[in-house]
Formats: sequence, C-alpha cells, structure tokens
Amino acid sequence: MEDWNAIAAEVDGAIRSIGDVSQPNGYPITLRFPGAKTGPSYDPVEGAPTYKTLHCVEGYQEIRDQNGTLIGQTRHTLTVTAKPDAVPLKSLKIAVGITAEQADEDSDWIVIEEVRPLAPAGIAVLYDLDLVI
Repeated sequence: MEDWNAIAAEVDGAIRSIGDVSQPNGYPITLRFPGAKTGPSYDPVEGAPTYKTLHCVEGYQEIRDQNGTLIGQTRHTLTVTAKPDAVPLKSLKIAVGITAEQADEDSDWIVIEEVRPLAPAGIAVLYDLDLVI
C-alpha cells in the first residue's frame, strides 16, 4: 500500500528544487484565507486573514477554440505543492513570489479561477491552479 502523504512530501521537495532556480527554497506563493465573519448577518465584519506559503512551478498556455485556432487568451497556471493545512479553493486569492511572512493586504493578490487536484487514492499530492489574468 502506497503512503500518499509521504509521496506528497517528496513532491513538495521536488517542486521546491525545480520551481525557480533563482529562489534557494523554490518559487513561493502565498494563499490567502479570509478571516472569520462576526457580527450580525446584515452587517458582517471580516476578521484578519490567514496566509499560508506553498511552492509552485509556473506556466502559461495559449488557449485554442474547438477548431484549434488561437483565441487571443492565455491561461496562467501554477502547479503547487499540497499541504493539509493549505488547501487551495476556487475564488481564494494568492500572491506569487512571496511567502506568508512577506504578505499583507497590500500584496498583489490574484483570484484563483479553477483548482484541479492530482489526488491518487483521494490524497492530493499537487494542485493545478488557473488564475484570473
């Protein structure tokens, strides 16, 4: 029986080593989780966000229509490490090239448009994130 959690840890190490050779510990991204909402439902107040660091490999792909013709759009995709405490979800925001310790509300946040997990045996080892550009 495979230990998919151990494989996810190996994949994390591999992504860190190939993500960006100019970054000594891989190419970081920061995932932003919104804070808990408090107060009345008609006027909720969002608490402080939580930031988590993941590492990625970045790619761009020109999009084609069903006939194979380029349509003038580019898909920006990040293949990111999987960590149980930092599961990316559609509509969350990320900041590329910075760690959680460097992130703040003024960072350049990008919305996640789509999340595709690679999850053999139901345990995610990687995620592909399509970004809104």
